[in-house]
Order: sequence, then structure tokens, then C-alpha cells
Amino acid sequence: MRNLITIILFITLISCRHSKWEETVALGIFEEPESLDPIYFQDSLNGIIGGYKLIHNDDSKNIDKLDAYPVAYMTKNGGRNWKPIPFDANINNGTDDILLSGDTITCLIDSMLIRSYDLGLHWNVVEQSNLNDLRNKYFPNAYHHILYRDFEFGDKKYTVKESYTFKAVEVIICHGEEAMTDHYFISRNSGKDWTFLQKDAGSNKRKFLLDDLYLITYEPPYGLQKLKLK
Repeated sequence: MRNLITIILFITLISCRHSKWEETVALGIFEEPESLDPIYFQDSLNGIIGGYKLIHNDDSKNIDKLDAYPVAYMTKNGGRNWKPIPFDANINNGTDDILLSGDTITCLIDSMLIRSYDLGLHWNVVEQSNLNDLRNKYFPNAYHHILYRDFEFGDKKYTVKESYTFKAVEVIICHGEEAMTDHYFISRNSGKDWTFLQKDAGSNKRKFLLDDLYLITYEPPYGLQKLKLK
């Protein structure tokens, strides 16, 4: 059964490689044993991606004796090269959300918001509270909204699973009749009219909508991906 699932996933990925993503091979990011998801770009060149790494700990309360610790990488050339951001050794869990503004990095880690003004050399706890409350307060427009509502385009029915908005643009990602396939649609007038963008292999990776121009994500093994919206 595992081999069958692997074959199906491989075929799905290959069949969807005709999508419109522009791929940039990422140098400096090490995948294993890390998992990267939250992503933010302040402009077309400067961006940051966060996640977690698993480290063996004999004193861990987890059965597998693996604890999660935050990781982050920063790029200054649009995703071609990445530099790791240091974290204090006593900070546990992965990064749930992340922002970059000049030399300032803001991270949401579980129920704690931390901030560095020198690209990770020193960290300060800004606030501790409920994760969703912190996310709504400090990251109101940074990331996607997870939705499960009906959507029709032409004579086909879909289910919206993600929505990304900035100023004039909204991008939705939907499930359709095809298994393990995402369908992308865009609206430029608050959802009154929609245009089909593309379909691609299904993915739960976080995306980021940059200036109504690009949808950006990091998807191994392809690296940084940008979907041009104009």
C-alpha cells in the first residue's frame, strides 16, 4: 500500500509540472530533519521562511524522544541564496508565523511572540497569550485564511480550501473532482468575477501574496516558487 501511495504521488507531481510556478533553486536550506512552512516577503528580494527541526533529547517527554525547535532562513536575492537565522537554545517548538522588516524579525512560536532587531542575534519576548489572539493581533494580513465553502466556476463545483488577499487581488485555492489536485482562481473585484489561473499537485504548504503581483511558496524539492498574477 505504501508503494502504491508513493507511485500515485509521484505521478501526480509529474503530471502537474506544467503549472505556471516560476522555480528558483534554493541554496543554503537543508530539508532534513527540518520542516518549513510560514513564509513572508517584504519585497521581491527580501524574504524569510520559518519552520522547525527535530532534535533527539533523552529527557524529552515525547515517546520518540524528539523535540521541535524553531528554524528560519532569510534571503536577500529573491530566494536564490538563504542564510540561517539563529535562535536562543531555550526556545522550543516551531515557528507558526513569521514577519521580516529590515533587520527586525517577528516570530510567533506557540503562545509566545518574540522579536529580534538584529536578524536573530538577540531575541526578546514581546507578549505571551493565546496563539490565535497573537496571530490576529500581529499577523492580520500576513497569511492565508483556511476556508471550506462551495465555489462554482463554469459548470464545475469546487471547495475553497485557502484564500489569500492583499489589496485589489484575492486568490483562492480549491479542491475539485480530481484527486490530489489544487485549482487556482483569481479575482480583482472583491469576488464578483473570477479567472482560472492553473491547476497543480495538491499541497498544504503556506503561500504569501506579494503586492498583488505574485503568490510565493517554498516547496521541496523545487525550491522557492512564484506564481505571477499579472
